[in-house]
Amino acid sequence: MAACNFSGLRSISHCIFIIGLPVLLLVQLLVNLTVPRASSDASGDEPAFLVISIEKSGGSASSEVRKNERDLESGVLGLWTDEEDSRLTGYQDENELEGRQATARELILQPWASEHPSFFAELQRLTQFITTTEVNCSVVQDSDGNQSTHSSGHLDVLCINYWKGKWGCVAYSFSLDGKDAAFLDTMLYAGCEVHRFDPSGRGSREPASIKNHRAWLDWRNPHRHAGLMGNVHHRLLDIMDSLGHTMVDVLRMDLESAEWRILESWIKDGTLRRINQLILTIHMQWAGFEVGGAEEEVVRFWYSVLRALRISGLQLVYSAHGPVNIVLRHKLADSHSSYTLSWIRTSEQPR
Repeated sequence: MAACNFSGLRSISHCIFIIGLPVLLLVQLLVNLTVPRASSDASGDEPAFLVISIEKSGGSASSEVRKNERDLESGVLGLWTDEEDSRLTGYQDENELEGRQATARELILQPWASEHPSFFAELQRLTQFITTTEVNCSVVQDSDGNQSTHSSGHLDVLCINYWKGKWGCVAYSFSLDGKDAAFLDTMLYAGCEVHRFDPSGRGSREPASIKNHRAWLDWRNPHRHAGLMGNVHHRLLDIMDSLGHTMVDVLRMDLESAEWRILESWIKDGTLRRINQLILTIHMQWAGFEVGGAEEEVVRFWYSVLRALRISGLQLVYSAHGPVNIVLRHKLADSHSSYTLSWIRTSEQPR
């Protein structure tokens, strides 16, 4: 009888264990879900959850984890790709972005022109930006040394209103096609120290007062040679140091699609702020040297580069487009393959 009772007790205990264990696990799960949330709301000293948000990249093949101090302080850790981080959606408005670019030694990509990345939206924004002038030059000087109160419509005139080279100036020209003759003459009449750069040496100009260099621009940091002798690519900063210049009053360049990486390098090393007037030809029939990505990414990169020029203090004074209407293989009526833009700095820069 005792054995029988003992066997019955074991059977009951076994049943209670089987039924009770899931109940206990369910209770523990409910406690884990409710208690930490309440404690994090009740006291700022208690650890809060780290909410991890993973967003899909807008076309970038690679990604990296970037830590944002603001989000860590609020208990939110975001994981972004390079592409998503550059959009700054929900974290910075345009004024904050321009403030960062003004002090940054890197190119900060501008937000997308529309809610969803679009080639045509990006191109429309870029075209409007590069065709809207900001400064009116009421007094100009042309290649014959004549000053007038109206613009001749030629890009190589010198804007006298904001001319900072009245007591001597430095002018650089980077050209492979020899179309800088009017610019060189204008700078000579203005009394500038004129330097012309052409790696081929074919476009050397007389008179001897024009200093010709068989050198060209590069955005990388190549092996430095003594002086500027030889057919060697140089950074603008190295060229200026070699010639003993801290500022360039007027710089003209047509770099045949290398301008995008060159300008980006000037933003990074601070050279951009050493230029008071920039006459620049941009090319948009293809992405440019070492520029890649989807079409909308390329155009946004272009816009971000030119926007950084504006943020640095340069303002658009003149814009003229070339004859061809092809942008990244698209034939378009309202956009062109090339534009020549004249930018001028209207305020003094510290030397």
